[in-house]
Amino acid sequence: MPHAPYAWMRVGTAAAVVAAVLAAPPQNGEAGADAGDHRAEEGWIREDLAAADRWGAVLHPDGIGAGAERRSGDTGSSAALALFPSHRLDRSTGAVEVAVDATGADGDLVVEARGTRADGAWTEWREAADPGSEGGGRVALPAEVDRVQVRVGMGADPGARVGGVRTRPVEGAAESLGPAGEPYSARLFATRVGLVGHRTANGGTIRPDAHFVALPSRRGLSAKGGGEYTVRVCTTDAEPRRCAYAPVWDVGPWNTKDDHWNTDRQMWTDLPQGTPQAEAAYLDGYNDGLDGFGREVRNPAGIDLADGTFRHALRLPTNAWVQVDYLWTGSYTHLARVRSADGEAPVAVRSGPGARSAETGLAAHNANVDVLCRTDRDGADGVWYHIGEGHYIPAENADGGDTAPWCGT
Repeated sequence: MPHAPYAWMRVGTAAAVVAAVLAAPPQNGEAGADAGDHRAEEGWIREDLAAADRWGAVLHPDGIGAGAERRSGDTGSSAALALFPSHRLDRSTGAVEVAVDATGADGDLVVEARGTRADGAWTEWREAADPGSEGGGRVALPAEVDRVQVRVGMGADPGARVGGVRTRPVEGAAESLGPAGEPYSARLFATRVGLVGHRTANGGTIRPDAHFVALPSRRGLSAKGGGEYTVRVCTTDAEPRRCAYAPVWDVGPWNTKDDHWNTDRQMWTDLPQGTPQAEAAYLDGYNDGLDGFGREVRNPAGIDLADGTFRHALRLPTNAWVQVDYLWTGSYTHLARVRSADGEAPVAVRSGPGARSAETGLAAHNANVDVLCRTDRDGADGVWYHIGEGHYIPAENADGGDTAPWCGT
């Protein structure tokens, strides 16, 4: 699996930035706990440094700094991250400003914001252009939001400090009116993650038979253990067709700023939507056949699959082309989170309602899904949720979705 050497590295620098340990995603319109009343003058919300969830970071008397070195072999981690509680806004907005008081961070500082959409799901993360300026860095969010959240990442310099963080909504249009209709879908070449025991970009440890995927941009990187950014991956060359619902927990393969599923992708903007840079480099000699780090691209991979997703959910014998639906890019009608009995194993996805229907794939614990309708027809063994074409899971294995209409009504 050709992972980028540092999933949070700024391309063109030697600065390792941050791995993401994100807040739990909002479910059914709910989000993480609001921060206390730290609203300041001129509309600024002053973040409480002590309230931040920190990974690889320590709260010092003079601010937040790096507290741990990156372990050799980790797939996408780096020095330090502070994730601040979300804030409900007095009014919806499409843009925010984030100001950071930092010393010694130089080019290693990365500041990003996201918000909750009208359907209760998180937008993708967007980076502030110049958060150290007097007025803060402006962030145009992907959609209008009524709640915002900020994360700040730093490099490994032990003397660097983040001494203050402020956020405020400002006038400005969002990138779009928000997702509408079906999620974006692309055909990608998939490789296997492996690397059991190493650390993912969101701070988790890769277990044997884990169920997650890696995509080459942190814009859609889920929380540690979370599923706010979930893909549906389906086989294309074998029958019967199998599908996996899996969260994005790592960054790669090959690149780290290649959100190829977006029309406003971070890099490689001359490539068609849905074409990963590595695919173009390998098949067409794009960028002289090199990835964003100057390495020779040796396969066209645009997605990595953890061992459980690769071997058990999809039952792939080797690397293969798959169809990927980026579920968060569509609108959720009835957002739900998959919940397994033991909080770890995946849930079987079946071709129809009822345990006697054929298994057609697996849904990872905490994966976010859209409940299209629910059914309790005869032989259904209770209420079942319809989450995709020919895909059903038991309602007892989901949080949310109970407001979906009954199928056939």
